[in-house]
Amino acid sequence: MNGTYPLIDVLGQQVAYLSRELAERDSVLHERTRHLRVAQALAHLGSWEWEIEGGVVRCSSELYRIFGREPGTNLLTFDGFVAAIFPEDRDRVIASINHALGGQVSYDVEYRITRPNGELRTIHSCAEVLRDDNGKPCRMSGSILDITERTSIAETLRSSQEKLKQALQASGIGLWDWNTHTNEMILSEEWKRQLGYEQTELSDSLKTWEGLLHPEDRTRVIGYLRDSVHDHHEEYRQEYRLRHKDGTYRWIESRAALVTEADGRRIRFLGSHMDITDRKGMEQAVRESEDRYRTLVDLSPSGVFVFCEGQTVYVNHRGTLLLGATDASELLGRPVFDFLHPDYHHDVRENFHRVLAGNVSVHSAERVYLRKDGTPIPVQMEAARIVWKGTPALIVLISDVTERKQAEEALRASEERFAKAFKASPHPIIISELDTGRLVEVNDAARQLLGYGMEESDGQILSELEGGRATEEQIRFRDILKQGGPVRNLDVNLRARNGDIRQFLLSSELIDLKGRPCRVTVADDVTDRNRAEDELRRSHALLRQVIDGSPNFIFAKDHEGRFAMANRAIAECYGTTVDDLIGQTDADFNPHWDEVEFSREKDLQVMTSLQECFIAEEKFTDWSGRTRWLQTIKRPIVDDQGRFHMVLGTSTDITERKRMEGVLLQHEQDLNAALQDRERISQDLHDDVLQSVYAAGLGLEACKSMVKRQPEFAADYLLETLEQAIGQLNHVIEKIRNFISGLESRVVKSEDVIADLRTIVQTMCEASSIQCRVRIDDAVGPHLSAESASHLINIVREALSNALRHSHATRITVSLRQLLGSVRLTVMDNGIGFNPKLAQGVGHGLENMAARAQKAGGVFAVRSESHRGTRILLDLPKDSSDYFN
Repeated sequence: MNGTYPLIDVLGQQVAYLSRELAERDSVLHERTRHLRVAQALAHLGSWEWEIEGGVVRCSSELYRIFGREPGTNLLTFDGFVAAIFPEDRDRVIASINHALGGQVSYDVEYRITRPNGELRTIHSCAEVLRDDNGKPCRMSGSILDITERTSIAETLRSSQEKLKQALQASGIGLWDWNTHTNEMILSEEWKRQLGYEQTELSDSLKTWEGLLHPEDRTRVIGYLRDSVHDHHEEYRQEYRLRHKDGTYRWIESRAALVTEADGRRIRFLGSHMDITDRKGMEQAVRESEDRYRTLVDLSPSGVFVFCEGQTVYVNHRGTLLLGATDASELLGRPVFDFLHPDYHHDVRENFHRVLAGNVSVHSAERVYLRKDGTPIPVQMEAARIVWKGTPALIVLISDVTERKQAEEALRASEERFAKAFKASPHPIIISELDTGRLVEVNDAARQLLGYGMEESDGQILSELEGGRATEEQIRFRDILKQGGPVRNLDVNLRARNGDIRQFLLSSELIDLKGRPCRVTVADDVTDRNRAEDELRRSHALLRQVIDGSPNFIFAKDHEGRFAMANRAIAECYGTTVDDLIGQTDADFNPHWDEVEFSREKDLQVMTSLQECFIAEEKFTDWSGRTRWLQTIKRPIVDDQGRFHMVLGTSTDITERKRMEGVLLQHEQDLNAALQDRERISQDLHDDVLQSVYAAGLGLEACKSMVKRQPEFAADYLLETLEQAIGQLNHVIEKIRNFISGLESRVVKSEDVIADLRTIVQTMCEASSIQCRVRIDDAVGPHLSAESASHLINIVREALSNALRHSHATRITVSLRQLLGSVRLTVMDNGIGFNPKLAQGVGHGLENMAARAQKAGGVFAVRSESHRGTRILLDLPKDSSDYFN
């Protein structure tokens, strides 16, 4: 037990020590926490800590105050923090938090929050993310600084600087600051802008300024600047020229003053820079204006006098001449009334007093002045008050109106002539009051048109005569005249007294007639002309339809080969429209230069010769690349003086005709080749076969004489045998002769083909018991060419021969008739029929018929079935000459 008490005492002492130490630490921690709280309150700096997993947010008291909340109440959660962020900044702040949690960047952002009372504050927040051993973010700690006042001050400063910049820019003042001790110079943005440069295009240095000086100003300007620095002038002011970026020179007014530094030194010039080019121009303009004014006064066509205190103090050159003097000195110093006719002294004296007193600004009147020799001269006088060397004076301008008086007299005579022309004009002319429309005067043509007499027209209202027009248009018509602008060729309808409506073009001008605004209206009757133009347009539209409906090319070209007129056919061949073709040339659409040059050559031939040109064949390639052949006629169109105006052309497409000519030429060549083959075969048969048969016949004849020397019984038998052989041989010779005759060149005439065909059918069918029908259209013959007729007869002969020998038919029909564009041959039997595919290669009958049909340009067909007979069809094209008859 005794050993236990000391241990308890020791433990008690340790506990007491630890309690004192803990109390001391709590006191220090409390004091430090208080200091931190005071420091945060003074700095408007709040701290926070966010437990990411639990979502708990611990905030300092100052943070609550920054967010406008009472500390300890309404604990601030993460959602509450997000809700307090200004809506426009919310997405940006959340994105910054996510980037910090992802480790991409640190969290450092400025944004705005809204306090519960609606107050808007700007804060700056920084934070760092703490992570666990796996690198996963577990806690985020940071601070929030209220920078509302600082932001407001910065914004105010920026605004003030911007306003100062705008004020300097608006006033056109640039600033410069030169340290005379270090030779450093600062040039403002406006200083550089006035010379056309950006801020970075010119360096801030004295050399930059010196380099921009005009060569003629450099010595003077730099010398004055050095004197100002050396003598410490209180005010520096110069005008000089600096080079602009565009190469021109601008006048500059530069002002500056020495600035005292903090240490008392005066080493800096602070100055302004202003572009006074326009002012310099105005000063120069004023000087030039004064010179021009002086020159104008001296050279004025009016006499200019200045009277001061009743005496003449100035006379220009014209005034000197008007009054008959040789020099102005002869008139200076004389009273004003020396030059005025006595009849006007009193009136002029009164008016001069009124002008000098300021009762009237200008006195204007016609007076009579006296020349130096006393000769009167009518003048127009204008007098006004001026100050001459500090004394009220009168400036008087006088103009010789002798010619004007003469002109007025001539005008009166002219008005008389105008009145006569007004009445006698063939165009209706009406003078009416502008406001009321009441007629003031109407010439005879207008009265005759409107059906009014002299007394009836006076005082009539013009609107009563404007039939067929809406009231709004009449008001608009008068409003246009009231505005002072003339009216030209306004289309209106006028109704005469008898009710007829005529179409007119009205032109009108405003005039002043005895103080009344009136209008003079001249009418041009275009009724008949418009009808003729309508008829011409209809005629032109009809002609256009006719031209566009033509399949031929119709066109007209000018000197340069441009299309002045073209129809739809040629436009479609070029793959365009008529409107797009006008004004273009063949070269704009046709890439084949040989065709373009050929056409242009013919155009030039027509231009120079003024003769018609016929082109039998002309090659032309359309937009699709297809080649066409044209037959063209080009003729010149000349003006009234017989000079060339344009080329008119028409072209006919002969492509199909050329193709047919080629086909006919080929057929002719084939026919000639066949005839030559037949002649060659005929010659071969005659020279080889027939001669050999003749030789055999001669041999048999020789045997007859030898047989006669034999015994009678044997001789009779041999002779009979030889006679039979000779008879058969002669028969063969006759057949060969007939065959050779058939091979010789012979052209079957179209008018004989029908008769030949009937004869062949009749001859071949006579020896047979088969019934044969013939149905031949006699009108077919003219539609067959000679070659087609020959092939047709041979095909009929071959078809009949096959039917008679092999078909076992009881009836055969031969038909020849014409269709719309062809001639059809039909040979039909009711025999046993055959398979055309199996018949190939057995004989040459079908092949020969097909070959002949091909040579004749026809279509050949065989239709046959077992025990259903055979039908042979042949369609031959009609002779092409039929299409040209």
